[in-house]
Amino acid sequence: MGLSPDLFKRLSGLNRRLLRESLATGRESPSPEGGGRCPGAGADPVVLEALIPGEQREAFGGHFYLVRRPADAVGRPRANRAGEVPEGSGGDLPGRYRRVFFGAGLARSPDHLHEDIRPLALADPAAVTYLDIETCGLAGEPLFLVGLLRYAEGTLLVEQFLARDYSEEGPLLAAVWEQLAETACLVTFNGKAFDMPTVGARSLACGLFDCPTVPEHVDLLFEARRRWKGLLPNCRLQTLEQMICGWHRAGDIPGGDIPAAYHEFVRACRADDPARRTRGLRCLQTILHHNALDLLTMADLSVRLLAGDA
Repeated sequence: MGLSPDLFKRLSGLNRRLLRESLATGRESPSPEGGGRCPGAGADPVVLEALIPGEQREAFGGHFYLVRRPADAVGRPRANRAGEVPEGSGGDLPGRYRRVFFGAGLARSPDHLHEDIRPLALADPAAVTYLDIETCGLAGEPLFLVGLLRYAEGTLLVEQFLARDYSEEGPLLAAVWEQLAETACLVTFNGKAFDMPTVGARSLACGLFDCPTVPEHVDLLFEARRRWKGLLPNCRLQTLEQMICGWHRAGDIPGGDIPAAYHEFVRACRADDPARRTRGLRCLQTILHHNALDLLTMADLSVRLLAGDA
């Protein structure tokens, strides 16, 4: 269940007071030096690029880290609990996505779809973007990772915008808005209640006041509740992943543990302890994998909803 606007505003105000005392955001502190090396890592041979290939990018007067890879490189698990691959469980997701969105694979005409999901069927498939965020905790706290998924270069492409330190939140958000400016239809899961209000609030906190408006926003949670409420234990994304898409994650990090894991990553990269830094980087690697899997599950659900497979 999403936060009410009033509760979101109250929590944001409370957390902003705490953040002023403990964190630097936007342009308040310098961006890390040394490309993809952990902030403060000095001569430590363990660098971000070694475990999470990507590149440093510049935006809004600072830097952030961009991880860009095709969906097939994410290493998405496809087996069920018995170690079997259920029929139609997610093999060749880019191929199925291409057939449905580019090959007239819709089971019903857009006119017969609910108005909440109809924009997804009507939009140019190349201008559809899936979005999922990871934050430092409750409403109002900084976000450190925005994952985007879109169909480009003949496949589904995952792009993850990462703040390696709290100071990189503003540049990260500026770069994300540049991508969203080219989006005709944004797809999220509970994004109308959480992801986009958080992106908007954090953008303002970082001094980004001229952000574009996305023409259409499809929140898959609404359609999931319409289709499966009462038939499934709940309509959480990972419940749908298991019971509708037919596969289970292995080695994942629970969403509730992600903020603490990121804070430890930042502390570890500032510590003079190579082993701790390596552990922090591996935790971060797991967080990015979790975020990428959420994006792929949203794309999988979109295919099933529009193709009539669910």
